[in-house]
Amino acid sequence: MLITTIVFSKDRPLQLDLCLSSIRDLFPQCSKTIVIHNNAEEFSAANSRLCVEHKNVDFWPQFPCLFKDIQVAIESSETDYICFMTDDCFVYDEIFFEEGILDAMFSHPDISCFSLRLGLNIDTRQIGDGYYQDKPNTTFAYNKYLLCSKTANFYGSYWSYSLSVDGHIFRKSDILEMVNELVYLDKIKKWKSTPNEFEGALQRFWPVTPNFISFFDQSKIVNSPNNRVQNSHNNRSGDVYDYNKYRLLSIYMSGKRITRELLDFSNVRCPHTEIDLLKGIK
Repeated sequence: MLITTIVFSKDRPLQLDLCLSSIRDLFPQCSKTIVIHNNAEEFSAANSRLCVEHKNVDFWPQFPCLFKDIQVAIESSETDYICFMTDDCFVYDEIFFEEGILDAMFSHPDISCFSLRLGLNIDTRQIGDGYYQDKPNTTFAYNKYLLCSKTANFYGSYWSYSLSVDGHIFRKSDILEMVNELVYLDKIKKWKSTPNEFEGALQRFWPVTPNFISFFDQSKIVNSPNNRVQNSHNNRSGDVYDYNKYRLLSIYMSGKRITRELLDFSNVRCPHTEIDLLKGIK
């Protein structure tokens, strides 16, 4: 049982390095990582250095239609499962599945995805300027893993959001069927080629995809939204630790890297939690 991880990246070499090293060190059942990148020219030298430092990762330049890139990446994978991440996500706790467990779990027709960003520690969501409780209404045990019903939670809750590109694992056949339809629709819709636009387009499948999300008892990845590099969605970023992308580029090109062991994950209660990444610079 092996997994292909597709990482979306733009102008974040320092954060991408942390993402890729965390996958390498803490996600052993990820057998292939593909980075689809859309970097500005001033980040090209950093991207070349990433290619040298992460030789086992495939780096694909993004073409005009991101949806088509994703389709090709999924089709090229030799695994039965696909995981998506963005370059400001990283693994902070070891991910390991017992032999055959994903096959057994996904053989059930009611399983939509396995979420690496959910866990019983996740109980908070930021909406506007406030923080609100966001706990799963009901959970069920499955072997050493847990399940929740997306329809038992309000739409917009993390516990209802089964079609995320921040650390969810899907059956290859399921996600490819959705992406094939999106590639066809893109000729009409002409979506912007950003991961946020892709994730938004996926939501049309929410009513017709299976009901249950599976997860570990504690989350394994976190998204640290320290800066925003796209203009298709006005996502919150940098509320606590605001990092300019050119400052981070300078740090990366100087040879310094983020050491994961120096970072503080003691208060991850939301899948999007700003981490003081510069605390880990070494």
